[in-house]
Amino acid sequence: DSWIWQPGYPLVLARLDGPDLVLSQQRFAFGPTDDATLWVVPVHVRNGDTEQRVLLDGDEVRVALAAPDAPVVVNAGGHGFIRVGYAPTLRARLDGSALATMSTIERYNLVDDAWNECVAGRLDAAGLLALLEGFGGERDLAVWQAIALALRGLGRLVDGEAHTALRARVHALASPALDALGWQPAEGEDDLTGKLRGLLVGLVAVLGDDTDAQARCRIIFDAPDGVHPELVAAATTVVASIGGEEEYERLLHGFRHGATPQEQLRHLYALADMPDAALVQRVCELALSDEVKTMNAPFLLQRCIANRHHGEQAWQFVRRHWTEINDRFPASLIVRVADPAKLLNTPAVVADVQAFFTEHPIAQSAKTLDQVLERQRVNAALRARDEAPLTAALLG
Repeated sequence: DSWIWQPGYPLVLARLDGPDLVLSQQRFAFGPTDDATLWVVPVHVRNGDTEQRVLLDGDEVRVALAAPDAPVVVNAGGHGFIRVGYAPTLRARLDGSALATMSTIERYNLVDDAWNECVAGRLDAAGLLALLEGFGGERDLAVWQAIALALRGLGRLVDGEAHTALRARVHALASPALDALGWQPAEGEDDLTGKLRGLLVGLVAVLGDDTDAQARCRIIFDAPDGVHPELVAAATTVVASIGGEEEYERLLHGFRHGATPQEQLRHLYALADMPDAALVQRVCELALSDEVKTMNAPFLLQRCIANRHHGEQAWQFVRRHWTEINDRFPASLIVRVADPAKLLNTPAVVADVQAFFTEHPIAQSAKTLDQVLERQRVNAALRARDEAPLTAALLG
C-alpha cells in the first residue's frame, strides 16, 4: 500500500556507525522538504562477498556488516525503485576496483543517483566530478549516457577558465575509453557499441575540446560514404559545434538536398549547435520560415535554446515570436519549444522565463510546463549553490 496509495518514491540514505550500516529513508525531492512519508522498502545490500536483504519499514534500520571496511553496494542488483545517497566515506570506497565488481545496472544507478543528488543539493558538484572520474574503465553505453548527462550538467555551472579546466578533466576521463574502442567498427560489432563510439566521439571532441578528434570528424563530415552511421551523426554534430559560416552553408545544403529524410534532419538539427551568435539567429529565423516543416521546427528551436553558448539569445527570439509560434506549430508541440528553457540557469533569464509563462500559459500542456519551470528553478539553485565551489575546485 505504501507504494500504491502515496506519491513519490524514497531516497535511501546509507552511512556507517561503527561496524554497522545504517539505512534511513525520506521522500526524494529536488528541493528542501519536510515530507515525512515512509515506505516499506526491501533493500538488497552487498558488502564484500556477502549479500543481505533487509526491510526498511521505518525511519531507519541497522545492518551488521560482514566486512565493515569493504565496499558497500546499496540496492545491489538494481531491483529497488529507489534512489540511494551514500555518505562520503561509503561513496569513496566505490572506486575503480569496486566498480569493476559491480553490474551494469549498479554502475548506472550509482551515476544516475549521484547526479540527481547533486541537482538536489545533497552532493556537491566537485564530489560528483570526483566520482565520475573513477569510471575511466567504463565500456557500457547506458552508463556512459548517464555519465555524459552529468558532465554536460556540470558544464553549465561554470564559465571561463573553470570551464576550460573542466573540459580537460572530461578529456582525461573519456579519451581512454574512445582509444580503447577505436574509431573503426570491428567485424560483427553490435549496434550499442556503435552508439557508444558516437557518444564518446562527441564527448571527447566537443566537451573535451580534442583538436585531433575534431579533425577526424571533419574528415568524416567531408567524406561520409561507407562510414558507420553513428560516426557520421557524431561527426556532423561536432563539426557544427566548432564551425563557422562555411559549415553553416554546408549543413544548410545537406538539409535542403540530403538523399534521405534522416540525412536532411541530421543536418537541420545540427545547425542549432553552431557557436556563432549570428548563425544561431539565422537558424531561429529558418525555423519560422516555410522551408522547415511545422512538425520539425519546434525541435529546431528547442535545440537552439539548448545551445550552451547562445541559448538565452534563442529564448529571446522565441519570446518575441511567441504568437507566431502558437499560430504556426501544432498545439501539442508548443511545450517542446519551452522545455529547454529549464537549462537557462542565470538569475536574469530565469526571472524572465518564469514571468513570461505566468503571462503566457500553455493551456494544453499546463502540467508539463509547471514541471519545466520547476526544473529551471532547481537548476538555477544548483548553479547558485555550486558555481563558486566547483570553480575553486577546478582551478585550485
